[in-house]
Order: sequence, then C-alpha cells, then structure tokens
Amino acid sequence: MSVPALQFNNVEAVYDNAIQALRGLSLVVPEKSIVALLGSNGAGKTTALKAVSGFLPLENGKLAAGSILFEGVDIAGVAPHQLVRRGIFHVREGRHVFAEMSVEDNLVAATYALKRGGRDQSSFDEVYNYFPSLARRRKLQAGYLSGGEQQMLALGRALVAKPRLILLDEPSLGLAPLVVNEIFEIIAKINRDKQVAMLLVEQNAVVALRYASYGYVMENGRVVIDGAAADLASDPVVQEFYLGIAPEGSEKKSFRDVKNYRRSKAWMA
Repeated sequence: MSVPALQFNNVEAVYDNAIQALRGLSLVVPEKSIVALLGSNGAGKTTALKAVSGFLPLENGKLAAGSILFEGVDIAGVAPHQLVRRGIFHVREGRHVFAEMSVEDNLVAATYALKRGGRDQSSFDEVYNYFPSLARRRKLQAGYLSGGEQQMLALGRALVAKPRLILLDEPSLGLAPLVVNEIFEIIAKINRDKQVAMLLVEQNAVVALRYASYGYVMENGRVVIDGAAADLASDPVVQEFYLGIAPEGSEKKSFRDVKNYRRSKAWMA
C-alpha cells in the first residue's frame, strides 16, 4: 500500500497551555487526493492546518500529544520554512497577498521558499495558464485585484513553490458563487494535472463535498463523522446540520444553526 500524503494520529493541540483545540484528532489524506475537513466555527479545522504547516508556535500553540506524518515522516517541531521546502504549502484564510507588490513579484517571493530559490519561468507560465486574468495583470499591484483574483494569486504562489501537499483554508471566503465555482474547478484541475494532495477546510460544505473524494466532520476538536464525500453529502445528519437541507416536512436549517442543534446520539463520544 502507498504511504498517505498526510496522517494525523490522535493529535492533541493546545493554546497558551490552557485551551485545548484538538482532542485526539485522527485523519488520513491519501496521496493525489482532495480531502475535505468540515465543521462549524471553532471546531478546530484551521488549528489542524496550522499544526501541519508549523504555524501553531507562532500563536502560542503547540502539539500536546500524537503525531503528524507527511509522506510517512513525523514533522512535529519542523520549522515552517523547512516544511515548505519539503513540499507542504499552506494557502491561508484571507489570501494574505503582498498588497503593495505586483502580481509577478508575489510569485517571485514564493520562490524563495525553495531550496535554491530563483525564478523558474516554466512555473510562472504554468500559473498564468491556470489563471489567465493574472497574466493580464502581472504588473498590477496585488492590492488592486478582486477578491477572486487574490485567491487565484494565493494558489499561484503555492504552485511556484512546487508542493506535494497543499493546505487550503476557506478558499471560497467572501467570493461570489460564480467565482467560487471557477476557483474550485481550477483547484480540481491542479489536483488532476499535478497529482498534488490537498486538505481542504471549507465552510461551504456543498462545494467541498462536490470536489473532494473523502470528508471528515469535526466538532470540538475531534472527528465525529467521516466517509466518502458522496456518502456524506447524502447523509441525513450532515444534510441537516451542515448542508442546510432539512428533512421533508421540517424547518430548513442553515450553518448558523449548527452551534444550537441537539447532537445526534450517533455523534456522541
């Protein structure tokens, strides 16, 4: 059997030695796959990504137990820049482009994450092929791009770093539905073309499960349900509390209702 791209084994994480954000989290991202990590705000999804990319210590967080394996190797304690050089790239929530730098200079900046650094024109051409609007705006300051174009640029920076695992945190945040579909179509194409594994954190569960092959739903720092994406999308519990699809004859719920629902007994530890 092939080694997974990423594996969490009973991971616990805390902030300020007091706030427990992950409580025995276990999950697997097979190589070349897209895996969705779903759940309401505060469930621990972003913390899980930061645990992989090495960002936890930057926010007074730490791994308290368990292990995180990238391609079979424990990466606990490895510095963020070293993790990027190993092939892990974290596309953070909110894009975080360098607003006063041009589109092209944003891409150049990402090349410094590589061991040798320096510009690889073929990587830049590849980004512009995936995102033609960036090619037309390559000399424009990134701060003048639309939200969708800034998300494209964030993905482009990941590509020039030549990743084998991309961590995507809320790529649909603040984007119009048509733009969301465009972004996710390109994410799926990158996954197919580059054979790069992806762990996707996304509030838009409908879209996430449409493009992922497998999904995990988190509550209070742990997985409460997981399965093939198609199975989760048709699961009545997931439909009601995460997809906003109420059972026939009952009142429809939305994401805002998740924190107030009475938990299904099947989800209780």
